[in-house]
Amino acid sequence: MISEKTNVLFIEDNDMDFELAKRAFRLAKLNNRILRHSTSKAVLDMLEKNSAGTLSAKERPSLIFLDLNMPDLNGQEILRIIRNDETMKSIPIIILSGQGDQSTINKLYKMGANSFMVKPMNFDDLIAFFQLIREYWFKVMKLPAAP
Repeated sequence: MISEKTNVLFIEDNDMDFELAKRAFRLAKLNNRILRHSTSKAVLDMLEKNSAGTLSAKERPSLIFLDLNMPDLNGQEILRIIRNDETMKSIPIIILSGQGDQSTINKLYKMGANSFMVKPMNFDDLIAFFQLIREYWFKVMKLPAAP
């Protein structure tokens, strides 16, 4: 179970998509601290700090929402890098994308994604998505403790 005292990280380059997601997240009654990395460089910096042992508890996510279409390194590459980090590979990663063909979705699950979702076009559907996230990840699932 993910506590509401933990951090949720959005890896999202689009400001409008992030603001909508953040608003829907709050309307779904999720009160976690929201972190955002809008570039692959910021994600790599976080992982480097983690490897060096300097990533603070305020910076460490317990759940990651990853946009598949990131500039520089795409979401698949970011997923691979996070899953290869021994201390972060158990963090649940939910892929969010504007679209997804079945072969890409299959590949993402094989690479260690915990969920894949096509971003809703409707704001009410986005709120409903985060309500489901609240029920599943925050109330039902038990996760390993951070190393």
